[in-house]
Amino acid sequence: MGNRQLAIDNGQRRAGLFIIRKVLAIAYCLLPIIMSSCNKNAHPATDPPAADKPAAKIIVEGKHSLPGQLQESSGLCYTDGSLWSFGDSGNPNSIYKIDSATGAILQTVTIANYPNIDWESIAADSLYLYIGDMGNNNGNRTDLKILRIKKADLLSASAQVSVMADSIKFSYTDQTSFSYNSNTNFDCEAMVAVGNNLYVFTKDRGDLKTRCYMLPKSPGTYAVSTVSGFDVSGRITDAAYNKVTGELALLGYMSQKDNSFIWFFSNYPGDHFFADSSRRVTIGRSSDEWQTEGLDYISPTRLLLSCETTPAHAAALYDIQK
Repeated sequence: MGNRQLAIDNGQRRAGLFIIRKVLAIAYCLLPIIMSSCNKNAHPATDPPAADKPAAKIIVEGKHSLPGQLQESSGLCYTDGSLWSFGDSGNPNSIYKIDSATGAILQTVTIANYPNIDWESIAADSLYLYIGDMGNNNGNRTDLKILRIKKADLLSASAQVSVMADSIKFSYTDQTSFSYNSNTNFDCEAMVAVGNNLYVFTKDRGDLKTRCYMLPKSPGTYAVSTVSGFDVSGRITDAAYNKVTGELALLGYMSQKDNSFIWFFSNYPGDHFFADSSRRVTIGRSSDEWQTEGLDYISPTRLLLSCETTPAHAAALYDIQK
């Protein structure tokens, strides 16, 4: 009787240990899901590793909802400690200084001498802000331009400011047709200011690639040719340049505004952004219509991101930690 009881006890212990091991294994497998779900505004952000390098990971967390004026936030620029954004076509010809700690609008700056045809990106250097009026959803615009605003004109403490802008007009030498085309490769929503030049990156609706064009910062009219191109496998909606590290980031999403991603480019010679290291990090889900439109660095390892309102997501500001 004693031996039989001992066998039963040992069997029960083995069964108990088996159950414990199974529970721990399941919990271990679920741990990444649990961690990424702790913040309802967080988006998992990973890139499947290549055979010779580990996966890239960044943390994306929701910061603040954006006010009504920025329900179609279409670009971000962080400069001199201030964060700027604006709405795209159909919105006022104004840019907005945002309190990055609350999402509230601190100042409204109206560009008095130019309408908002389709503003899509904003960049800065030490003297100017640049607004890319170059959205071209149907490939038929012939009035593409970048507006240049003096930073000195933005120093007023008033909540409402009106300024005048210069224009840098341009056309693409490789665009030969201006017929309506909803799959155009000549839409453009991304821009950075680097050195003496501006660089714009196309949002190719047809082939899901991007091309880079270079413009001078001086007002005038220019015909620009492709500097370089890259197969981003998506639609590019904004660009950011890190002045400390020289890293370039391109933001985008897929055709249905899902699977948002960021490409990071580094270690390139001169302004040949696509010549060396590149890494794509997916920050959205296939089930999300997350229309990510604005991006800028605020430090070498931290960026801010904005999105437009969609059925799945309200317009909001996000924090990205590399």
